[in-house]
Amino acid sequence: MSEKQIRVAVVAIDLFEAASAFLGAVGLVVGFMNIPVSILTTTPFTDFTVPAVLLGFVVGGSALVAAIIAALAIRPFDALSSAAAGCITVGWLTSEIGMIGLGSWAQVVWWLVGLVMIILAVLLWLAEPHAARVSRSHQPV
Repeated sequence: MSEKQIRVAVVAIDLFEAASAFLGAVGLVVGFMNIPVSILTTTPFTDFTVPAVLLGFVVGGSALVAAIIAALAIRPFDALSSAAAGCITVGWLTSEIGMIGLGSWAQVVWWLVGLVMIILAVLLWLAEPHAARVSRSHQPV
């Protein structure tokens, strides 16, 4: 795949994650996701307000910022920001599953989305011109 194709994939997956996180945050606050508050009994939260804010601003915000940076091709922060957003997504889902358990196929799907974000970020990093310069600079003279 070319750098441009990888970049398009990075921006697309980052935007998908951002939109999903924002929608999930709204769903938690408004209640259209029909998740009972009783699921939070094993967590430090009494309602979905704090998890929704974290989901929207931290998970969704990091993915949106990563998508913008990747779309603008701000090197080397494009790949780095997408990898960081992917790590935040994986961390969020890992923490969620650890606190409330694996209760939905959606948890696995979005955990995998985070993993794909990381993989695509690495591919973008390797496809960018700086990767070739770095590998050549470590060659014996």
